[in-house]
Amino acid sequence: MPARLFFDRLVLFVRIGTGPTERSRPQKVLLSGEIQLGEMSWGNDSILKTVDYDRLIREIVACGEATEFCLLERLVEEVVDHLMALFPGVSEVTLSVWKDPVPLPLELERVGVTVKETRDRWSRRKEPGHFSG
Repeated sequence: MPARLFFDRLVLFVRIGTGPTERSRPQKVLLSGEIQLGEMSWGNDSILKTVDYDRLIREIVACGEATEFCLLERLVEEVVDHLMALFPGVSEVTLSVWKDPVPLPLELERVGVTVKETRDRWSRRKEPGHFSG
């Protein structure tokens, strides 16, 4: 049985922005996502046979808040890489990320980035000599 974990509007405080002034202090960033797990047997009631979503969420926060980024795209790539490396039971990750409030002088509820990465594509991207250009 495939399972899909999800979370919505996880709050991170990230040093992010295109210039050093914007990155000088953490900004509120929201992250939502779905994590596709590999096959699990019916009747499983053991945390050891699945992905511990408490740990997964804490790892996302630690990863996102540990460094600084110029772009939301790089932040979400770092989170995907971190999750794929730590959780071999994850077969696909879909993440959406946006700043709150919107950093544009427009009437806009949110604007951000959504990425979807599979374990197979991630593994090929991580092969030595691979260039994603």
